[in-house]
Amino acid sequence: MPQETILTTAVSKLLSIPFRLGRRPFIPPSKALILHPCCLSQVMLATPLLSVLTAAFPNTQFDWAISEWARPAIAKNPKISELLPTGDLGVASMSLTELRAVAEQLRQGNYDTCLIPGRSSLLSWVAWQARIPQRIGVASGGRGFAQTLVAPQRTGQRHATDIYLSIAEACNIDLPPGERPPMEFYPADDDRTAVTQRLIDELDWLGDVPLVVIHPGGGAGSVYEDPLKRWPSERFVLLANHLMRQHKARILLVGSAHDQELAAAIAGMTSQRCANWAGRMTLGELGALAEIASLYVGNDTGPTHIAAAVSCPTLAIFGPSNPTLSAPYSPADGRVVTLWRGGEVRPFTWQEGVTVSEAVKAADTLLRRKP
Repeated sequence: MPQETILTTAVSKLLSIPFRLGRRPFIPPSKALILHPCCLSQVMLATPLLSVLTAAFPNTQFDWAISEWARPAIAKNPKISELLPTGDLGVASMSLTELRAVAEQLRQGNYDTCLIPGRSSLLSWVAWQARIPQRIGVASGGRGFAQTLVAPQRTGQRHATDIYLSIAEACNIDLPPGERPPMEFYPADDDRTAVTQRLIDELDWLGDVPLVVIHPGGGAGSVYEDPLKRWPSERFVLLANHLMRQHKARILLVGSAHDQELAAAIAGMTSQRCANWAGRMTLGELGALAEIASLYVGNDTGPTHIAAAVSCPTLAIFGPSNPTLSAPYSPADGRVVTLWRGGEVRPFTWQEGVTVSEAVKAADTLLRRKP
């Protein structure tokens, strides 16, 4: 799919004119599609919108068009009736022919409403080509040109979830001021059983000491891969050493197959033995693990959002990305701590980024909180 550029934005603004003239009032949906295929963290950040919509329209069927990469984020969500595949990495990697095939697939669903949380001209085009009569989303800068109903525009730097929730406002849903509906993630019971058994068999962990899950990688292999999102491995080592010494914590390293080498290197440098499950867990099992962990530490990646969604005390370490826009979205109860020292310095380097002492202080605070 072509990238959004100044030219495509200008063209989108022109194309939006006839759609603006034909916009109609909101009609409560009977069968609705959420068209938000990528990526894992952004899909997680859209789950509060799903929660609000299903509460407001309990008799509506909600389906979700999703990439295979992000599918695990909502695979077990009971508020979704059906997941429609949009390819391995979502529409960003598709040709025009493939986009038309997706639109045709969506057309077969006979949806009366399509909700488009992301700001994308081509997702708007796909929904239009799918002949879904009511198309609701954001349309800043000309993007979302084919929407039949536009969500109220948010000014300034706004969190992605706040922007997504503006779609609820377009659907005549009133949210109390300051309310922060949390992200949601649902591990399967089989995932919970498997994780519990492995903790006993492989770690001999029975809950007698804190269990700290560390995800040092993330982003590898995704469409938006950025190695700079990863906090330096030596800093993870120093943090792990402190947690084992100060809190007698059991350290468990996790990650995808892309993170195995990184996790092995960290495990080889810690002062005490720590377990390494990188490449040996599904995201469902990671969510189940986070449900019972004492602390999760990770970078600006999808798994960190999953940990926060299951109410695990979470330390999210951000590098070049601004957490004001995409940090884990959760109630302001101190359970999620986000560290960032990116500022406006460009190009970003971890030399000016989050320090070990800052991470130690935040981790100590999270571990000492009452459950």
